[in-house]
Amino acid sequence: MCDAGVHESREKVSIPVIGAAETALRIAAMLGHRFSVLASLDRRITRFEEIAAKVGLGTQLASVRAVNIPVLELSDRDRVLGAAVEQSARAVREDGAHLIVFGCTGMVGLAKEVEEGLSEEGITDVPIIDPAILVLKMGEALTDMAVTHSKRTYPAPPEKPRVWDRAGRPIKS
Repeated sequence: MCDAGVHESREKVSIPVIGAAETALRIAAMLGHRFSVLASLDRRITRFEEIAAKVGLGTQLASVRAVNIPVLELSDRDRVLGAAVEQSARAVREDGAHLIVFGCTGMVGLAKEVEEGLSEEGITDVPIIDPAILVLKMGEALTDMAVTHSKRTYPAPPEKPRVWDRAGRPIKS
């Protein structure tokens, strides 16, 4: 979800390359005034604050909250759902969030259930953005429209000479 390697990949290819984090945050900013990110762990909070600031959305970020469940344990859907509803409700009530963005693609498929859980808490007007689904749909739309990133922004890196040893392995120069 932190868009590792997105910019570097854009330099190497001419097909659409988009990251889940930037895509989800930009869409959230389009759909509401303030949004919160729901991270898997506390240690990811600063990273999402940095991403929001980097893409110019720091003032629209209401908060980053964590469910504090490691990625490898996100398969425990009941545990994740309970924590996601709790932290989402707190983001709305305490931080002023108008939308919630899942901060981990491991939460894929839980958006509707979190919305239902929020409804049970009396919060019926806060959409949940599932970046795993969103980034796939956005990539599909860009591909269908034959639109990709600008090579003026992401030019191909210069070719580097490769030197090989006698066994045919590349030697770093």
